[in-house]
Amino acid sequence: MGASLSAAVVFFVAGILFWGGFNTVMVATNSMQFCSSACHEMTWVYEEYKDRAHYQNPTGVGATCADCHVPREWGPKMIRKIEASREVWHWMLGTINTEEKFEDKRLHLAENVWRSMLRTDSRECRNCHDWSAMDLEEQAPRAAREHARAFEQGQTCIECHQGIAHELPEDWDESPVWAARFEHDTDADLDRGAPEVPLEAEDLGEAVVAEGDIASTLDWDDVPALDVTLFLPGQASIEWIQDGSEHGGGRAFSFGDRCVWCHAGEEEQIGQMAVNAEKFETFDLGDKRGHVPMTVQASFDDDYLFMRFQWEEGEHAPLPFVDGGRMDPDNPMKLTVSFADDRVDMADRGGCWASCHHDSTYMPDAPDEEALSETELAERLELMNGVTKYLSESRTDIEIRGRRGAARGGWDKLKEEEEIAELLGGGVYLDVARFKSGDQLTESGYILEQRHLSESDAVVMAAEEADGVWTAYLTRALRTGVEGDKPLSTDGKYSFNVALHDDYASSRFHHVSWQYGLAFDAEIPGDFEDDMVEINATRITR
Repeated sequence: MGASLSAAVVFFVAGILFWGGFNTVMVATNSMQFCSSACHEMTWVYEEYKDRAHYQNPTGVGATCADCHVPREWGPKMIRKIEASREVWHWMLGTINTEEKFEDKRLHLAENVWRSMLRTDSRECRNCHDWSAMDLEEQAPRAAREHARAFEQGQTCIECHQGIAHELPEDWDESPVWAARFEHDTDADLDRGAPEVPLEAEDLGEAVVAEGDIASTLDWDDVPALDVTLFLPGQASIEWIQDGSEHGGGRAFSFGDRCVWCHAGEEEQIGQMAVNAEKFETFDLGDKRGHVPMTVQASFDDDYLFMRFQWEEGEHAPLPFVDGGRMDPDNPMKLTVSFADDRVDMADRGGCWASCHHDSTYMPDAPDEEALSETELAERLELMNGVTKYLSESRTDIEIRGRRGAARGGWDKLKEEEEIAELLGGGVYLDVARFKSGDQLTESGYILEQRHLSESDAVVMAAEEADGVWTAYLTRALRTGVEGDKPLSTDGKYSFNVALHDDYASSRFHHVSWQYGLAFDAEIPGDFEDDMVEINATRITR
């Protein structure tokens, strides 16, 4: 009996010592110090992690490697530790003992984590974050909207937060992990081409000649006004927007999210980042203002659409990279408006941004003069001032991510003339009108394979500055009968954008708006299932 009791005590003490030692090892191997110094590859990712919000943030609440990569539950934790023995074996073999080897394996390693988190419903994320504990009213508008939608659709954390702690591998969003889960997230969707269905000829209707500047004679007091904020977009091209490795909303955009859904309220911040060359801008913009508040009003009758725009004039801020500081000294201000319907891909999300490419003039991949002079396309494209805006539908291919150093965009991959004519006749173009304050000139036209602008008899714009406030007017026939002028139906909905070249600016150095939905006296909600209408024109009687 005494021997049995002694044996029990020995086994009990031994068990305590074993468990204490085992637990000590477990705690040690979960520590940040161990993770960040035990292996070369951990040292490299640790440097990335230190720049992320899980390491340092305003609240001081951080997450260690184990918090994200080791389950807290005992069973799954043991399984993960056993799996880690294989990683130790590869460490001994030197499988990824150089940074070059690590980069080659980065996508494979990331895919292992993604698959695990998809399988466990982001279990480790939910150790700290829980749907039921989220107060969406206290979150930023973008985060609140995305979290509400994710909860409704049954999404899990890793589907949106792939790069939360480490840099994303190149072409991460082409991984089979995501292609299998989101069937439409493919290059075919991102490299936008002409619609597969045959295009029907657009009914332009009978021509209506403008009676002059009617808009400025109207009473605008009872017409609702939409407050918008224009901002400097920098070199954020449509390719940049679709590239998830640079623009975190790339996937959301490809899924159908509108830019304004995620970024409304951020215009001032975005514009200031461009001015400071902090993001998506490389030119020194000096003291140029980053954003411009503007009010937009719209009304209509049986023949015309009328619009009024008002904004404060800013102080002159010479651009440092331009001799004399004025890019367009003849025009203190230019105002451009654009219209499109759902026949233009991406216009329902980004509006005229669909025509802003990475290889246009003053953009990062703009071709040099030699390339422009040697191309056979010079007979079809007006390249004397560089590449103008164009739609992706007019090209056979568009490079989105700049793989292996390729230039983004597709200016030199122009489709045949017959194909361009078919797109134009089928209504695949952006309708644009521009007012130049220097000579009080209105130009109207369209963007397809390039920008086409000329004086118009069906579109009239006017503007004046008084007491530091600009007021501009648009009088536009609903159906001009002119090719390139989008026929507007009072039963339809259109994408609308406005761009402002203020302070003698030119080229892409303008302030732009988000894409807004334009309708005519619509009963919202009800007239449109998506209710994506911000500008609801008011019917008037003249």
